[in-house]
Amino acid sequence: MKRINIIILACVIGLCSCSHSDEKKSSDTLQGDSISSMKIATDSNAILSAIDSSHTAQNSLDWEGTYSGILPCADCEGMETEIMLHKDNSYMLSVKYQGKDAKSFKSKGKFTWVDGSTIQLEAAKEGTPTFYFVGENSLTQLDMKGKKIEGALAAKYILGKK
Repeated sequence: MKRINIIILACVIGLCSCSHSDEKKSSDTLQGDSISSMKIATDSNAILSAIDSSHTAQNSLDWEGTYSGILPCADCEGMETEIMLHKDNSYMLSVKYQGKDAKSFKSKGKFTWVDGSTIQLEAAKEGTPTFYFVGENSLTQLDMKGKKIEGALAAKYILGKK
């Protein structure tokens, strides 16, 4: 027990003697330390920013697959929609209008990555939305300009992955 007390006392004395030498630093040295700290913080932020910008749906998610759901429709009960995305950046789209006369159409083509998380269907039927946000196990239809749809119906524009 005495041995432990002696060791603790020696550590405290050693720490106190170190702190006295720190007090003797000049203000120039302190400013240099602040600048160094700011540089390290800035470098860390740049690294984190680079990591975040390289982490996208395109290279981080398992986006290949089939997505389906019923999307809102202006003049029908809903649109049964199914989109298959393939690794070669091709897609197949199937839409069946519910209600009225149950029209349906299919299209296929290529899609491009607008950014790391948004795709655009290249050969979709004219007048239909072509932008989709790729999320984890979901595709969210965007408006005609590629912006997220907001409001009370926003959640109804999400297709789930099968």
